[in-house]
Amino acid sequence: MLAMTKRLLPLLIGLCLLACGKEQPKAPTAEQSAQLNDAENMLNEVAANEEGPADRSAGPSNSTD
Repeated sequence: MLAMTKRLLPLLIGLCLLACGKEQPKAPTAEQSAQLNDAENMLNEVAANEEGPADRSAGPSNSTD
């Protein structure tokens, strides 16, 4: 029983390490990369055209001096 455990333990540890390895997604194809770049450019254009919060410093003040 002990001899069998000594053989199986390294095998089980090895299998666990292989199962826990990092799985990375495949790199995008050239077409997918181009689509992602187009989408990023569109989002950047939209963000550049958006108006920020109203500038309140130019408005009348409520303080009494």
